[in-house]
Amino acid sequence: MQEVADRVNVSISTVSFVVNNTKPVAPETRRKVLQAIEELGYRRNAMARALASRRSRILCLMFPLMQHDLSSFVDAATAAAAELGYNLVLWPKHNHDAALDVTSVIEAGIADGVLLLEVQLDDERVTRLQAGGAPFALIGRTRDVSGIDFVDIDFERTTRLAVEELARRGHHDLALVLEDMDGTPQAGYAPPVRVEQTFLASVAEQGLAGHVFKVPNAESPDRPLLELLARDAPETTAIVGMHDTAIARLMTAMRHRGLRAPEDLSIIAVESTSVIAPLLDPPLTRYVAPGGELGRRAAEALIGRLEGRTGPPTQLLVSSSLLEGATMADAPRHRAPLDHLLADRPAPPRDDDQPEHALADRTPEHA
Repeated sequence: MQEVADRVNVSISTVSFVVNNTKPVAPETRRKVLQAIEELGYRRNAMARALASRRSRILCLMFPLMQHDLSSFVDAATAAAAELGYNLVLWPKHNHDAALDVTSVIEAGIADGVLLLEVQLDDERVTRLQAGGAPFALIGRTRDVSGIDFVDIDFERTTRLAVEELARRGHHDLALVLEDMDGTPQAGYAPPVRVEQTFLASVAEQGLAGHVFKVPNAESPDRPLLELLARDAPETTAIVGMHDTAIARLMTAMRHRGLRAPEDLSIIAVESTSVIAPLLDPPLTRYVAPGGELGRRAAEALIGRLEGRTGPPTQLLVSSSLLEGATMADAPRHRAPLDHLLADRPAPPRDDDQPEHALADRTPEHA
């Protein structure tokens, strides 16, 4: 910094103001300082800066190792942090040790604050961060959000909109399809719990019939979703799905049995982030998760705290946007129950259960 100051004939404090953007500097002086920095190849020593300021200017984004697509959340949080002078590191953890290690990145000085993804209703990671006084923000929300900075998808509003739209189209028998997380470390994962509660309340308010089907990620070939629907809810004419893989398998099974979406069964997905959804044939009608906005707003909330912001916590619910596909239509007027339909159309031999069978026969550039 002294070499830069000597070259431009300014004080070292002026160079510091330019480098750290802490005080205004005349535009011409700032230009000369930046030019000297470029010519001399000067780079800030991040480690020395952290030692001097007792801050790393690093955020840790911690998430359990799951199969969910988190790229939009990560990309937006990274960009927002960079714009505000911070770096973001990813900290994937197995569920069994995530709570134990959540404060270690703060205590070790690796990061100034933590962003938590894949939040559970009762999340031990949050409890430990609160007990340790560590700065954090949630992408998601716990059951009790008192005093917590969070941004989350408005799952309740999205689910209600889906049910209301199907009711408006004349559907009286609806089924909700969720990923079965019972018996796993993610059994308390908040989004499907909120969606299920809202779905059941909404169908009751609308005077509709509603059934809930929880399907494992690895669906059993002995009892696929279409067979479960035919057995337990044969009058179903519309599906609300929060499990893209299961929906892809369902559309595959429907095609094999001579059924069509939306003529025989309407399908609408909520909070879809999967790369599978837009490639299905026909394209899936879905509410798209606002991952980019959530990642950005959560990073901004956390950095605001780190920079001394006081006042009430940031608590923001972001609405999803409906992406029109071709799997939702008015309820069929004279459709036989699903069990009767399947009885008339024997299943073909199954060679595998991969969702790719439901993908459109088209090249990626036309997808």
